[in-house]
Amino acid sequence: MVLHRVNPELLGTLNAFPALSLEKEILPQIREALATLTQPLEQTEVSIEEVAIQSYDNEEIKVRVYKPTKEIEGKLPGFLWIHGGGYVLGTAEADDALCVNIVNNANCVVVSVDYRLAPEYPYPAPVEDCYSALCYLVNNADELGVDTDKIGVGGLSAGGGLTAGLTLLARDRQFPKVHIQFPLYPMIDDSNNTPSANEITEGMIWNQQLNDLGWKYYLGELHGTENIPAYAAPARATDYSNLPITYTFIGQLDPFRSETLTYVTKLAEAGVDVEFHLYPGAYHSFEGLNPHAKMAQYASNEFLNAIKNGFERLADKAAEENTAV
Repeated sequence: MVLHRVNPELLGTLNAFPALSLEKEILPQIREALATLTQPLEQTEVSIEEVAIQSYDNEEIKVRVYKPTKEIEGKLPGFLWIHGGGYVLGTAEADDALCVNIVNNANCVVVSVDYRLAPEYPYPAPVEDCYSALCYLVNNADELGVDTDKIGVGGLSAGGGLTAGLTLLARDRQFPKVHIQFPLYPMIDDSNNTPSANEITEGMIWNQQLNDLGWKYYLGELHGTENIPAYAAPARATDYSNLPITYTFIGQLDPFRSETLTYVTKLAEAGVDVEFHLYPGAYHSFEGLNPHAKMAQYASNEFLNAIKNGFERLADKAAEENTAV
């Protein structure tokens, strides 16, 4: 174990966190228990609407739309958010507070997708659900008040993996155009055999053992084969060119550290602009589990500022291009 390396501010939550099990027979109970942890939102200047859309297989999925209630001149950037949960847990509603913070800090419209979960719905359903939500955001831009020249996608953990897979998918399908992505500590390497995965084998919120089950459930019959598309496991991609500007961070004691380091290196070498932060003494999902810790607040603020700055950069670029014309 690497407990002696954990930042002291983050240690209390880690010690109190119950051991997680992902056995199929108890997944429904775990999902139900996690749903009860969602805190009610205080009054905000952000409206939240749940909308039903159709996915690739004509099945209905839900998205949550977050918009500022104050009067806005012109259109706002659009941001698709994808929740985490190892591809098997989580809901869009659980990230209400985070999505409201994104709206308030980046002055944008957020769409959060309640994608279907494995093992009931293995690949490609989750990433195709995310693609359908991205198409909803862009195809309904006028109704939503969104500027399609300022589209971002982000998510954490499995949501980060879906973000990375989705931007590959959108690039290769040549629609919609994504301008900036935020795959936070992404779950992207199904080999589960990296130096950090072999280092974080148990405990630590998420680890190699849990990761193995998450990938088995998500990939289904593809698991263990060489026929796994990069849209499912983006670490398998061979072409990282023409992907969106990228921002990400990860804790040094996260089992996804090695695959994230490799990912951002390959993006940078492919000519993609990348900003990356590595937080020493931090484990998986440290910023969400320790909202009052200094390091967690720093990481969260940096992320929110990166969304705002990314959209402002896109606006500046558009203004320059218009001036040049």
